[in-house]
Amino acid sequence: MQVSSLLNSTNSVELSKEDKSVDGEYLKVMNRLFPTVAYKTRDEINDSDPELAQFKKDLKTKGATEFLKDLNEEKINALVEKYRQKLLEEQKADPTKPMDIEKMVSDFKKKLIKELMEAQKAEQAHKDNTKQSLSTSDILSTVKLAKDAENTSKNVLNFLEQMLSASNTKTDKKEIL
Repeated sequence: MQVSSLLNSTNSVELSKEDKSVDGEYLKVMNRLFPTVAYKTRDEINDSDPELAQFKKDLKTKGATEFLKDLNEEKINALVEKYRQKLLEEQKADPTKPMDIEKMVSDFKKKLIKELMEAQKAEQAHKDNTKQSLSTSDILSTVKLAKDAENTSKNVLNFLEQMLSASNTKTDKKEIL
């Protein structure tokens, strides 16, 4: 069998005309037990996904912030509707229990929105703190480099001063015999 014929086949193993060692019944059983699937790239798979295509379209038309706002709103509405159904079931289970379902649902929705806003503020504060700490560490490393450079230049100046000082210019002359 040739490798190219196997790679190009879509759903079955092909037998070359010269190869008589493999029985046709065996190939049928193998194809039934181990069906081959044509290779698709990630782009081909993504192009065939309608949900992903709709997601991309919404993201392009609305923009990121509007898309996230709508997504969060959908999630909140789903949670509110689930809560409303829960309250209706409780009311059906005990009709004598006084409940103002609309007020409870409204309060629940306000609570969810407040939690979302707090989460967004906390995330923003965390980002700001991260940026600030990075900036502080950058400043500290710059100051340290400046001090190291200053100390190095002082050491060079001290060495040069010692070399040029008058006390070191005296040399003892000794006679060489």
